[in-house]
Amino acid sequence: MKSDLLNDAVTNEILMHRDAHFGGHFPTMIEYYQREGKGINPAFTVKRMIELADIESKMGQDLSTVVLSGPEAEKVGKARSMYKSLRELYEKKLESDLPKLIADLILSEEEDPIAEMQAIIDRKSEIVPSLITLLHTNELYDSLFPGYGLAPEFAAKCLGEIGDKRALFALFENLGKSDFFHENRLIDAIHAIGQPAKDFLLKILRARPITNDTERAAVALIAFKDDEEIANACLELLKQPDVLRHTVLATYLILGCEGLTDPGHRMDFIHLASQDSFPDILSPDVKQIEKMWEKP
Repeated sequence: MKSDLLNDAVTNEILMHRDAHFGGHFPTMIEYYQREGKGINPAFTVKRMIELADIESKMGQDLSTVVLSGPEAEKVGKARSMYKSLRELYEKKLESDLPKLIADLILSEEEDPIAEMQAIIDRKSEIVPSLITLLHTNELYDSLFPGYGLAPEFAAKCLGEIGDKRALFALFENLGKSDFFHENRLIDAIHAIGQPAKDFLLKILRARPITNDTERAAVALIAFKDDEEIANACLELLKQPDVLRHTVLATYLILGCEGLTDPGHRMDFIHLASQDSFPDILSPDVKQIEKMWEKP
């Protein structure tokens, strides 16, 4: 039983998580998981932690020194070093309090750090460069590092609330970098910036050649699908043969056409599926939008 646990990849992850976030102390980690603190990993059970703590006690040796590989231990060291650097900010006399506000956001143990985000939003454009730096810090997307991988989502929300167009490229650049929930946060933030975001995304969408950025722009523009200008732009692009050769891009553009309100434009959209050049695989998506329009 003991050897099975020590040869399980989940054990390595638990030990790394314990060492990075809880100072290598199982009781602290167990208590945190029992009260379901922020950033808990659903794959880590309290039962497994207790078993590992018991093995460690009987061995009289830190399990991490036995189980973790060199690269794993190095990664834990980097996470702990980042924690140390963030906490040291509170001990320094700084010219600006902006670094501490960013540290407050990263280190907050609140599932939804409303107070920390509001303190940042209140500083408006002054703090935008610091938030962009946070978005570009790759380690903060990793749950092993301070913030449990959630800090970039909160930073994106702050940037959306502030509405400074300087954040557009950083938000756009991070699309596709993390999971679905994070992606939605980024899209919401882009949408919150309003007209500058629309202009930025439409410029990318219309640029040629078609690239991954074209597809990302189409994804982000779905948030504007109720906007007539965006819906019309999506329709016009769907009439271009080179666009139809990119099935994924065309699918997002079809979704973007949901906001069409002009009867003539809606008819043009519906007729797309009847054209010989229109890919059969996309026809059901067009039909789905048509059915939505038929609902009272």
